[in-house]
Amino acid sequence: MYRTIGATLLAAGMLGLSLVGCGDDGNGGSTSGRVIPPHCTMEQAPATAFAGGEVSARPLEAGAAEGILNMPIGSALGAYTSRAYGFGADGFYDERDHELAGSFSASVGIETAPRVKALVLRNGEDHVVFVRLDLGASYRGLTRDIEKALGEAYSGKVILATSHTHSGFGHFTSSEAFYLGFSIFRREVYDALLADIVATVEKALDRMVPARLGIAYDDHFDLDDRVNRDRRSANDELAGGKLDDHHLFVIRVDSTEGAPIAVVPVVGLHGTVGSPDNMWASVDAPGYIERVLEESFDDEVLVMHLQGAAGDVAPADSHGVSCSTDYCENYARMESVGQHAKAAILALHEAAGEAMRDTIEIEMLTRDVPLGPELENLVIRDGALRYATFDGVTKPDLEIYDEDGNIISPIDEFNAPVGAALCSEGVPLPNLLMPGGIALADTPYGRCNRVDRLASFIEPLFGFELGDLPVCDSIHTTVSALRLGEHVIATLPGEPTTLLVEALREASPAGADKTIVVGYAQDHAGYLLRPEDWLLGGYEPSITFWGPLEGEVIMERALDLIPLALSPEREDAAAGGVPYTLPKQGPDDLPPIDPSPLSGTVPETIPEGLLVPWDATLTQAQPADELMRFETTHFVFIGDDPRKATPRVRLERETDGEWVPVRRRSGREVRDSELLLTWTPIPLVRDAGDRHHYYVVTWQAVPALGEVDSLDGRGGLPVGRYRIAVDLAEGRTVVSDEITVIESDLTLAGEAAEGGYRLSAFYDVPSDGFRLLRLDGPSTGLVPVRAALEVRFEDGGGMPLGPDLEFVDHDGTIVVEPPDGAVRILVRDAYGNLGQIAL
Repeated sequence: MYRTIGATLLAAGMLGLSLVGCGDDGNGGSTSGRVIPPHCTMEQAPATAFAGGEVSARPLEAGAAEGILNMPIGSALGAYTSRAYGFGADGFYDERDHELAGSFSASVGIETAPRVKALVLRNGEDHVVFVRLDLGASYRGLTRDIEKALGEAYSGKVILATSHTHSGFGHFTSSEAFYLGFSIFRREVYDALLADIVATVEKALDRMVPARLGIAYDDHFDLDDRVNRDRRSANDELAGGKLDDHHLFVIRVDSTEGAPIAVVPVVGLHGTVGSPDNMWASVDAPGYIERVLEESFDDEVLVMHLQGAAGDVAPADSHGVSCSTDYCENYARMESVGQHAKAAILALHEAAGEAMRDTIEIEMLTRDVPLGPELENLVIRDGALRYATFDGVTKPDLEIYDEDGNIISPIDEFNAPVGAALCSEGVPLPNLLMPGGIALADTPYGRCNRVDRLASFIEPLFGFELGDLPVCDSIHTTVSALRLGEHVIATLPGEPTTLLVEALREASPAGADKTIVVGYAQDHAGYLLRPEDWLLGGYEPSITFWGPLEGEVIMERALDLIPLALSPEREDAAAGGVPYTLPKQGPDDLPPIDPSPLSGTVPETIPEGLLVPWDATLTQAQPADELMRFETTHFVFIGDDPRKATPRVRLERETDGEWVPVRRRSGREVRDSELLLTWTPIPLVRDAGDRHHYYVVTWQAVPALGEVDSLDGRGGLPVGRYRIAVDLAEGRTVVSDEITVIESDLTLAGEAAEGGYRLSAFYDVPSDGFRLLRLDGPSTGLVPVRAALEVRFEDGGGMPLGPDLEFVDHDGTIVVEPPDGAVRILVRDAYGNLGQIAL
């Protein structure tokens, strides 16, 4: 998360911005044994629900549900700071207003709509609600608001986890510390998000049935790096080489009658296939792990991917499509990650079914824990490592390690009264640094910027205020532990790195093989590293607030909860916690929603300035009336202001004279991923006249994910008539004209070879294709045909010579023996796509 920081700070210094300290340490009242700054509005969490009594194995019940997050297009997309105007200006495609996005570029559409998923487990003594969102991070205020909305029985019983997609909507966190990652807090967006979450959880509660649960573990997952890979080279020596998250857990939940309810794979990888310049909302690689697995079942089974040690783990490289034009993103590569992960996860799902329990112990504990600026909170390893002072003045002794290479304590190099961040590898600015910073320029200490001095740079450049300091949400965070029988789930509020997660699992009293660590959950405190790892520098230490000890402080507080969760008593974890910060109240400073009087119509002409993927030139609003397989077409309509309602598109096919939704194997309707939605307000600027909201739906004539059994079948979209239907606000619908899909041509290449004639068959996929067709090469250009082939030889008069030949198991190239008199070869694949070549 967050890029191009150092260069921007350097540029700011050259521009002569006044960078002076304006912080306030705060010294207000005290609650639960800690000092609360007077500018922070805080609330003590109520007692842990069901505290008291003993833990026992009781009959399990489970319920699951999913829904779409109705967050508006035009919001910022979170997790890449370079989308902010002052930090790189990625994603500013045109001159449109970005009033909702603030200083960030405004999102322009949806590739895959963000989902909310809920899984509820209960056994009559306790319960837990898993909520998983396609967002870049969690926020503890949202976690607590979900608990409040569900009632007192859910206090401390919600695990809020996120996918960490870098193409998810922002504005959901009220922590000013992360406005540079997710833009400013918008109450309008937050309230809609909360409502969608609560509605989905309530739906899951309505579906509770007797259930059974099993958990399986693979500690050798993806050793060939086809799903995830190490991205942090700075710690290779410390880690003993390249190290990524190769620990896969799968939680399987079925009804007692054997029907699958949920599959929960836990493994870490960043959601960073989408680039900072991508402005279409997308679930990215973590979400595609879910989508691919969903289509391994014949019903709507909930698949909920939870992040593991993803802090220094990237999605694996693969091909996808080749982008050669503007406004093109490699969405196909996102799906490829899910395709590569599928077999291992399904194998572990099968293994989890071998030892399922229908009675189980459940205990869920949540605690808000203090961080800085109070020094006594930032101590680890039984007091072995601590900070010396936070006075902002005392210069360090510049000695970091002792003669044995151990970190010297107390640490006097980190001296930041209200925290320090953005420890980039760029050229440091002396007046932002901690005491002695320049002398430590080869370490993160010498590049960290004091938050109190950084505030005067950020506020004028980005148009929002950090407010009084310390930032209220930076002084504490939230951890949880959940017991499920012999297993325990520990949550970490941020981006846990592999070395830290391995240390937690090894120290867990449950045992490493029964300790599941879920990152990006409950709250967000940036990257979580061990001190030795933090000191090695690189990118990850940039997004921390309380220096090298912060990550392990949080890890130890999570560890504190595990023995409580495993004990026979039901404890009140909140009694040992601190208050949490409430989300901001009050309305947003936003203009009224546009009326868009032409909503629900199809324009007669294409307006100037319409944004179209791949910068395509459109001459009509309606899609092509005839479309060859693999070709792409567009449908333009006028809809509502996205703040009122985001259009929901679906693909329909004529079947037996009726228009019906195209469905995936799981029964889900095809509503996104295959249908790319792009939005443009015309005119782009609000005060240039009455505005209308134009949308473009882009579709490639390829079978939907889950519509065919394998990638080899994606040349076989059923021929026939299709149309695009759009659901608008107030129950209105707009539909496109009919699109007749026909077979594609095959491109053939041949040459003489030993034993006959070597013949290769390809689909020639246009450069504006965006769907995944194969895993071993680009999905645009010449794509080998792997479907069954039928080969016919013809003479000069077009008469067949001998029987047709059939080839089933091949890689796109076959060897044939043309009979005497043959002048051409005709090749047809299993779906009727045809090509010919002269001999």
